[in-house]
Amino acid sequence: MYKKYFLPIIAIFIFIGCAGSKTKPLSNKDLPDWYLNPPKFEDKFVGVGDALRPQFNLSKQVATERARVEVARAVETTVNSALNDHMQASGMGAEASATEFTESVSKSLDLARGGGGPSFIEMKTYRYRGHSMSDAQQYRTKEEVEEYKKIDPISQVKSFILKNKYADIKFLEEIDKKVKEKVLECEKFAESSDFPEKSVMYDAVYEQENYPFIKHK
Repeated sequence: MYKKYFLPIIAIFIFIGCAGSKTKPLSNKDLPDWYLNPPKFEDKFVGVGDALRPQFNLSKQVATERARVEVARAVETTVNSALNDHMQASGMGAEASATEFTESVSKSLDLARGGGGPSFIEMKTYRYRGHSMSDAQQYRTKEEVEEYKKIDPISQVKSFILKNKYADIKFLEEIDKKVKEKVLECEKFAESSDFPEKSVMYDAVYEQENYPFIKHK
């Protein structure tokens, strides 16, 4: 039995004011109690934001955004906690290997196909490269990237195959070569092909034949 989390109400409190060149910093005695001690609820999320800007509307906007960020962090913490509880209950920890994860997925598939209902599986990925060519990746260190490469699922599976002698390194290198050749072939085909007509943009996007918004083809 899994614990369900409902997010019925999100409360946002904002403390705003207009600031000028002579505005003095506020002390705790000048602040309302709801700001210093925000209310806490088991089934609700509360965000408190403050701002002092020259214009009232700008202060309101900044304070509201800060309150929303606080609410988002609270929601993220609650959801992550629920996911971790579920992962522990299912026997799949955060450090599960690629082969253990495969076994877990196989069990979930057998359960679903046998009429046992759906399962929840969390799959976390890690991006080695930046978002774009202009991404300097200043938000992480090179050491962090190297640590994640050590637990790369592809490397784990490769080591598992070699360790159990399911294939030798030469065979795996041949597979890798064929995959790269196929990728290049697809890339060249895409680059040399004409752009499709706009009329076929949504063809086969939706499998549902009676989809009411776009005609199915």
